[in-house]
Amino acid sequence: MHDNTPITETLALGTLIKLSAAEIKRGKDGDKIKNAALNSLMRFGADFLPPDEFSVTSYGSGETLTPYEMAYHVVSSTKSNDLKALWYIFYPYLVVASPHIDETLYEKTRELLSASEVFAAVLSSRYRELVYDCGEDMLAAGLASVYTQWYEPYAEYKKEPTENGDTRETACYKKLLASGDFDAVKIGTERLLNLDPYNTDIALLNIAARVSGINGDAKTRLTELGETLYTVDEYLASATELKHLTYLHYYRALCLLGLAAGSGNADEAKTELEKCLEITPNFETARFMLKAIDDKYKKQ
Repeated sequence: MHDNTPITETLALGTLIKLSAAEIKRGKDGDKIKNAALNSLMRFGADFLPPDEFSVTSYGSGETLTPYEMAYHVVSSTKSNDLKALWYIFYPYLVVASPHIDETLYEKTRELLSASEVFAAVLSSRYRELVYDCGEDMLAAGLASVYTQWYEPYAEYKKEPTENGDTRETACYKKLLASGDFDAVKIGTERLLNLDPYNTDIALLNIAARVSGINGDAKTRLTELGETLYTVDEYLASATELKHLTYLHYYRALCLLGLAAGSGNADEAKTELEKCLEITPNFETARFMLKAIDDKYKKQ
């Protein structure tokens, strides 16, 4: 079962604080260092979390580490790539909130976090959408240059091709689609389409997630099916690759089937599935769907 809790900065940062506190407490350092690190962590949380959702706890006599010392303390001691992924996401917040940059600790922490295994953990994390894409969206958000510099290596990592020729990010959303996490795919691919609206491969992932994830009452389902059908038609108007045409006709058929559920008329959907087979004769999914439709209406 997928966790459908809305992903927010507050939720993610709260998780970071909780996991980091646990990491510090089970460390081998003495109580003085632990307490100083925990107090610094509490201050970091208080800087960004709303008071009604974050209760600051004081440890020991109140001594603290600098924010850079605290972050490096956690990052260098943990073996959890999931925790490192959260620190990768939020480390620029620490930098922006600090009056002076500790260049030495910044570089040492960056070296630990700018690693492929950490990037993989960020990409597979449910908090992946909190990382801004480099470029226009960062400028539009008015973010400090530290964000661009920090996130750039991750942005390049996501673009790297896999063995199948997909980018790492596209492969991630294909995996999420196969696992049934349709909301995550819709959110992620909508962001990618804002950056590259003519990418039909990404559009197909978005359409597949929308068709597969439709729920709610009858009126809501019909509205979503109609909107998805409109999107399919937009991409069909300019599609030229046989693979794209095949799947666009297939998803058009699924939308039409959903819209025809009340009327019982599946002729338009059957026409779309037949087009799939004209383009790609070995597209067995379309053949199976045609047979299922025929079998259903023979019984009626």
